[in-house]
Amino acid sequence: MGEQKKVSMTRAIRRYKSLFTFPDYWVLALLTAVVDVLGGMLAFFLIYPSVAGAFRGFLFGFQVLTVPTVLVDVVSARLVTRGDAIFNLKRSASLSIVICGAWIIALNTGAVLQKVTGIPLLIYASIFGACVAFSLRFLVFSSVSQMRVWKMVVVVMLQPAVCLLSALFFWGSFDLLLLSAIFASTAILAIAAYVFVSLVDRRGVLAIGIGAIQLFKGFLANWIGGLTYPLESYFERLGSVADVSVSILAFGGEKSLKAVMVIPSIHPGPFRNLGSSGLPFALQKALGEKFNAVTMVPHGTSGHELDLTSQPQCERVLRETLGLADFSKFSSLATTFVREEVGLGKATCQLFGGVALVTITCAPESMEDVPREVGLEIAKDGKALGVEEVVVIDAHNSIGDEGEVPSLSEEELQFLKLAAHKAIEEALRESGMPFEVGVAQVFPEEFGLAEGIGPGGIVALVVVVGRQKVAYVTIDGNNMVSGLREEILASLGDLVDDSEVLTTDTHTVNAVSSIRRGYHPVGEVVNNESLIGYVREAVGKALAGVGRVNFSSRTGEVKDVKVIGEEKLVGLSTLVDSTFKFTAWLSPLIFIPAVAASLLPFFFLIG
Repeated sequence: MGEQKKVSMTRAIRRYKSLFTFPDYWVLALLTAVVDVLGGMLAFFLIYPSVAGAFRGFLFGFQVLTVPTVLVDVVSARLVTRGDAIFNLKRSASLSIVICGAWIIALNTGAVLQKVTGIPLLIYASIFGACVAFSLRFLVFSSVSQMRVWKMVVVVMLQPAVCLLSALFFWGSFDLLLLSAIFASTAILAIAAYVFVSLVDRRGVLAIGIGAIQLFKGFLANWIGGLTYPLESYFERLGSVADVSVSILAFGGEKSLKAVMVIPSIHPGPFRNLGSSGLPFALQKALGEKFNAVTMVPHGTSGHELDLTSQPQCERVLRETLGLADFSKFSSLATTFVREEVGLGKATCQLFGGVALVTITCAPESMEDVPREVGLEIAKDGKALGVEEVVVIDAHNSIGDEGEVPSLSEEELQFLKLAAHKAIEEALRESGMPFEVGVAQVFPEEFGLAEGIGPGGIVALVVVVGRQKVAYVTIDGNNMVSGLREEILASLGDLVDDSEVLTTDTHTVNAVSSIRRGYHPVGEVVNNESLIGYVREAVGKALAGVGRVNFSSRTGEVKDVKVIGEEKLVGLSTLVDSTFKFTAWLSPLIFIPAVAASLLPFFFLIG
């Protein structure tokens, strides 16, 4: 995936993540009262510059706006929107502040115009605020909510209707012409809101076949309520079919396993709990429970084009992986761990029986996903050199500054392939020997998703061949800040002879923090000394449990799984970003004429 395309994706994540972040409900209720009361006092004091005038404004703000709004929000939250994924009491109160703010703006605009012209506009401005409130609530709920139509009608109309009724009582005016003007003005603004929503929605239909508003609702349901449906249903509609491979390396014996390593050619994305974002931990948990063995799931060579579309697709991969994990043929020999470099490319290789375990990285240079095709080419090349099977791990362990979304150049990919070729060649020159393995898992309690550490924690697999001790360390995170890998390897120098640190590329950490990149790579916000301490702890525990083992492996394909595909994912991300820009210039084109037209019925009353 190109750098600009990834930028579109992360920008889309940040835009959605920035929505609906509000303080506690009581703060919102107090803020509503402050806006209403101060706004009402200001408007009435402009027309009636006295204590009595200010008090009348206080009564308007408190009786007409604050009390009805707060009561309606509470009643709606308990009886209408209860259980709604998006509109709980706090978010309803947040919307009410916006609505009341718009009402106060209309009120004070009328007060200023009355002061300038002498025309009695305050009463009409205060009632016109209800028309604005109706249309704004219709716009928001039709764009955001997935609740049933009758519920939507109730929550759209209830607050403006109660406040309007209070305003009419306040002024003591129930004139039929005034009510007709209110109806006409509201209808004009509602039609404008409907046209706006329809045009925005149509933009998505033309671009990817799914309405932009529907997509927006799906994103919000996921961001706010954690719901995977309906967004995953859209991924299913847009997705394509692909065959994906899974390799499983097992260390132990025929009766029991000690350690398991799973390397899927499936990308853990696109973000949070959607698609295959949490697949590494799901595989770790499922295989660990099946064999009662510590399991690690480093990143295979794959990019976002191989994101699974939904949880059912993940469940299918889990079922078939568990079925694949049937080990009968074991080998007792392994070679020592070798390391090679070509240009910016670095590779390691260690043979277990006839299987070459290869890791590749460009660290400390900034890098992102190694394409699946590179892994396939390395595997093909290794088999040509005489290896029975090649399992390639994208170490995914170096990324630079927050602004970087680096894509590997063709030259860098070539370096990786050449380094892997040399590493496999060198490993083939080594003699196989009986070997020992120790494994341990550590869960850093103070680090979580917000810090870029997934639930899989840190797993250390130590392999002892002859006098050589080597550690494979996997951290459940999405990449690692450049330079941290080198610090970790140096810190392990007194425990093992060599090591490599890997990440799972879990995307459960993505879209948790509203930062430019959309996630924190390992080491960006955690205390690195503490993190290195946990890594040393895991390696130390693994060394303490070292024992003789045999090795077995299985590699298989999961046929015809639904993946999002790079083109569709980029299309979704680009649509999200471009739609925000589209609404920015469409809004004034639609609503400025609509507001002007909606004022005409009240001008007729004045005239």
